[in-house]
Amino acid sequence: MEIRRERRIRRGVTRAAAAAGVVAVGIALGTGSAAAGVDNASSLIDSSGDRVEVSQGDTVFNIVPPLDSSPLSREFFHDGYAAVRIDGPGAAGATGTKLTFGYQIGYPIALTGATIQLNTPRLGFELEGANALVLGLAPPPVSVGVTTANRGELLGDIIPQQNFTFDLQPGGITDVPIVDGKTFDGPGALLRIAGIHGSVSGAIGQVTVRPYARVETSGGDIVMTYGKPVVV
Repeated sequence: MEIRRERRIRRGVTRAAAAAGVVAVGIALGTGSAAAGVDNASSLIDSSGDRVEVSQGDTVFNIVPPLDSSPLSREFFHDGYAAVRIDGPGAAGATGTKLTFGYQIGYPIALTGATIQLNTPRLGFELEGANALVLGLAPPPVSVGVTTANRGELLGDIIPQQNFTFDLQPGGITDVPIVDGKTFDGPGALLRIAGIHGSVSGAIGQVTVRPYARVETSGGDIVMTYGKPVVV
């Protein structure tokens, strides 16, 4: 009796472990997300000799079932950031730099009337200042002083909530800019992206989304970086 009871207990433990394994796999595969630090970056030396870099990072795509339950619909949410950094003798005095962020959305076939809809919350935009205040302690006798340094971030303006609707072409790639040519001065800027909601309707076959960031200097130099394509 004890042997049979022990066998039943072992079988129960094995089944429970197998069920737990199925649940774990379901959670891992069901999130539909990917994340990292700096995910992609590109740079160049501009006409004035400064190094201009544009990057994307902390990218998270959450793929969710579409609310309309249509097999021709896709729905996702996106978090992350796009950043510009200028290094060199003219970085602090840089003016008129433009940052663009958006998506390339690819699909094989689209029905007549197919659309892409994107809703953005208020997007954060920060500027890296050339004269940020730094609080420091001097050597003994201890005294507190405030100095300036070529570092620090100054809060810039906030990009308001926006809604976009784009018509899909019969098939191919549709370019969808979310922030188009945001102008800033200084050595850098950071666009914080949280909770962008995207939905694609009327697309047949696999739909792929690739985020990109583009920077253009006042001198006309352009550098772009592309994120990893995500199947939605």
